[in-house]
Parts: sequence; structure tokens; C-alpha cells
Amino acid sequence: LLEEFRPSLTQGRFEVYFQPKYNVRGDAPVLASAEALVRWQHPDLGLLGPGRFIPLLENSGMITELDLFVWERTAEQIAAWQQRFGRTVPVSVNVSRIDMLSSDLPEILKGIIARHGLAPADLMLEITESAYTGEADNIIAMARALREAGFRIEMDDFGTGYSSLGMLTSLPIDALKLDMTFVRNGFGEKRDVRMIQLIIDIAGNLKVPVIAEGVETEEQMRELKAMGCDLIQGYYFSRPVPAEEFEKLLD
Repeated sequence: LLEEFRPSLTQGRFEVYFQPKYNVRGDAPVLASAEALVRWQHPDLGLLGPGRFIPLLENSGMITELDLFVWERTAEQIAAWQQRFGRTVPVSVNVSRIDMLSSDLPEILKGIIARHGLAPADLMLEITESAYTGEADNIIAMARALREAGFRIEMDDFGTGYSSLGMLTSLPIDALKLDMTFVRNGFGEKRDVRMIQLIIDIAGNLKVPVIAEGVETEEQMRELKAMGCDLIQGYYFSRPVPAEEFEKLLD
């Protein structure tokens, strides 16, 4: 896969999918934003999800090339939806730890949004909690620089990276994204949602919204809403879908 990555990138075998995030704080859920997720249409292996190739690209250092592709395509799509629907649908993109250690990152992102006539807030940045561990000072400084440039930052996979609560208060973030394993475990056989409630309470004290991913049932959605969760992402509303299918949700 590593040998085939660059040829596949130039041959257009990668496609950006979109999974909606619904704001559930009101009486009825409202499509508020989305996450961009990449798929690889492999000629022999079929459609590959990110779990098959993202870790390989991260370990090899080639993830930055894929990230640039996803950021550019996502910005292009946001602009197309602005023109077609007359409204902005912010989309979050994943930013790897390697990206965060690059001093050029703010200028690269500002260049992308400028090319497509977007505001920084239109392209949200998801950074995993584990990225903040090790060289944390450099990554926190980069996160602050990105926020000063107008970008919004979501901490992805929160609860799995073992960051200290003391450190959490100093992290420049605009949202906490609850890792899907908490949803899966909380509503599993043992049915213990105390950790979910704790994280929502922490976010409330930090005055940042909580996004729950991996939500698959109406029961999960309603209970998370009752606990104070702000946004829901998961199969209950929609799988990640190609841009043309996502447009049906916008319609």
C-alpha cells in the first residue's frame, strides 16, 4: 500500500467522504457541520477505509501528502456548497501530529481557504488528544497560532490520550469530541454512562461543546442529549457518504 500510495494519489483514486454532525440542543436535530473522511478506491482491494492505510502513512511520514489533498478537496467542496445552497456548512478535517509540528502549517491552511474564498472558521481542525502528549509545548503553541488565525480546533478522540486535567485547562480548543468507544461501552452490556457524563461535565466547566461520535440508535441520541451533549455524529443520522449524497441531506 505504501508503494501504491503516491501513484494512487496522482491517479485520483482517493475520495473525500462527508459525515454530518447534528446539533441536538433544540427541539429537532439540525445539520450543523460535517467531518471529512478519506476513502481509497484500490483497483485490487476495493474501497478501503482509513483504518487500512492512515496508520501506515503516519508511520512513514507520508500522511502530510494525503492531508494536503483532503484539505484542498474539502475547501473546494465547502465553497461549492456555499454557491449552490447560499449557506456555509463548516467541515472539520483531520490534522496529524506531523502537521502540527510543521512551522508552515498556518500559512498552508490560510492559502487553501484564500484560494476558495472561505473564512478560517469554515474549515475546522480536528487534532487527536494523543497528539498533545510529547512535545506538548510545541503543539499547544501551534494550536494557539491556528486559533489566532481564526481556525477552530476540535480535540478528537477525547478520553483516550490520557492528558492530565491540569493540562486540559491550558489547551486551546473549541470543542471536545467524545471518542466512540465511550459511546459503545456506555451503552453496551454493562450500560455505564458515568464516564460520558463526567466528560460532558468537564466540557461544560471549560465552556466548550461536546461532540459524540459513533452514535447508532435513537436511544443513544436522546440519552446523550439529556446528558448535555451538543452535537451528534454517527450512523443514526448518516454514514460517511460521497459529496453528492451529502447534498441530499443539505436539500
